[in-house]
Amino acid sequence: MPTEIELESLDGSRKRLIVKDDCFNNRIIRCGGLQLFEATKKILNNRGLKDPKEIKSFLHPTLSQLYNPFLLKDMDIAVSRIIRAIYKNERIFIVGDYDTDGVTATSLLLRFFKEIGVEASFYIPTRDDGYGLSTEAIKRALENQSSLIITVDNGITSIDEVEFAKNVGIDIIITDHHEPQEELPNAYAVINPKRRDSKFPFKELSGVGVAFNLVMALRNQLRKKGYFRNVKEPNLKKYLDLVALGTLADIVPLLDENRVCVKIGLFNNTHSTVGLESLKKVSGIDGNLTSKHVGFVLAPRINAAGRLYDASIVVDMFMKETFEEAEVIARKLEEINSQRRKLQLEIIKEVESIAEKTQDPIIIAAKEGWHKGVIGIVANAIAYRYKKPTIIITKGEDVSIGSGRSVGEIDLFSAIKKTAHLLEKFGGHKMAVGITIKNRNLKEFKETLKSIMEEEYEDYEPMFEYEVDCDTSFSIFTRRFLEELVLLEPHGPLNEEPLFLGRNVIVKEKTYILNKYPKYLLDDGTSNLWMVSFDKLDLNIGHMYDVLFTATMKNGYPTFTLKDAFFISQGG
Repeated sequence: MPTEIELESLDGSRKRLIVKDDCFNNRIIRCGGLQLFEATKKILNNRGLKDPKEIKSFLHPTLSQLYNPFLLKDMDIAVSRIIRAIYKNERIFIVGDYDTDGVTATSLLLRFFKEIGVEASFYIPTRDDGYGLSTEAIKRALENQSSLIITVDNGITSIDEVEFAKNVGIDIIITDHHEPQEELPNAYAVINPKRRDSKFPFKELSGVGVAFNLVMALRNQLRKKGYFRNVKEPNLKKYLDLVALGTLADIVPLLDENRVCVKIGLFNNTHSTVGLESLKKVSGIDGNLTSKHVGFVLAPRINAAGRLYDASIVVDMFMKETFEEAEVIARKLEEINSQRRKLQLEIIKEVESIAEKTQDPIIIAAKEGWHKGVIGIVANAIAYRYKKPTIIITKGEDVSIGSGRSVGEIDLFSAIKKTAHLLEKFGGHKMAVGITIKNRNLKEFKETLKSIMEEEYEDYEPMFEYEVDCDTSFSIFTRRFLEELVLLEPHGPLNEEPLFLGRNVIVKEKTYILNKYPKYLLDDGTSNLWMVSFDKLDLNIGHMYDVLFTATMKNGYPTFTLKDAFFISQGG
């Protein structure tokens, strides 16, 4: 049974640890036809994986584990319509989205169509255009003389837009993964694993994951019709790099079909596009991609284009055929991302000066000129630092736009809903919201939301919580065990990087990496381990702590990362 403990962190805050298991003697045990370290088996059990066949499939995924794409409702209808368009030389128009999931899904379809000799165009909205399928996108399709639109990563709520398209003679095939409403758009086909009438076994595909299933189904039917007698049949495995990129960036559960596509896609020896190779080079990435490369390096650069510029350039980069052409755009993305970071830091500093002066239970900051493309990131940073829900608002001439983030168990969306009479529109969920508000209502909005927070969360103090896989000793971390831990990658939602707890650890030595990040030699009485703190935790030599850390192999070397440290309580 999991054990809950509370410890005092170095910053003086109390943090809750839910310790799921312990492992102090890491023997090798049998698990079906596999031999695993005991700690590995316990970590897998913590993720709900207990059946030996299930564990084997998880550790060693293969393409044979992918489901039949025709289990997705309307897939057969969509494929038939696309094949008709191909044989009649109709122009196909793809409407994507401006985030990484959207641009990879768009690029995947475009590259597949190009490879089989089919003409297709695309449209990626800007933030000024708004999210998803719009009348503007449909007008662009008309200008392109397209008779078929395929949406990727959007469209599931576009009821009015689909009717407009039908009235002007354009068929719409929707591929999306967001939650459907009660009423679906009256499109030619609506493909979404979350449809209530879908028989597809896995509901948590990304937008690019749905697009990949469309491509699998389309290739299958084109093969049956003899299309590839005169055209080389594509090997779809190469496209899994784009699927991995979009899936990881969209933070969907890394289980089941998502895990298969991501793990195989990350380790593709060759990429489906020189655009990805050029982006890796410009970003300083060598070798195979990892989930951290995507989450902390590539996705921010791609998303920056959608935040500050036009995400269409990312699709252009993925469609280039020469490395030199693609690298020009990759360097442009690097510049845009640098600009994004600069804007973000400037706004954070301004908001910090406001946050330091307020005792209110919620931080609300508004100013003209703050770029709406980064206010969500700023809200997240401020909420995390001050442990309060935060809303950042960029003021327009008459109407302002805001983005909010919450903390702990505070339901920010529920609170925002109670101010609906003051808002032009709003949306989101418990932890993240977006609002549009007229300037004349800003003061009342702030006062009302403050009162709601004071009334509903008067005695609430958010406590940061860790889910710890194992209370353990340093001696279990042999090279063989670390190599086995690598099999659990890639990490993400529902398959987080394993977290370990070391108790009563003494700091023996301290040094620095890049003259910036402290690295400590820690001793728990069973072994010594060097751990680096990228959060710059300040531990004192000779003192004793409880520590949280992760462990893996990186470039062939054992690597331990210190995640948090706690003072030893009396008797601890």
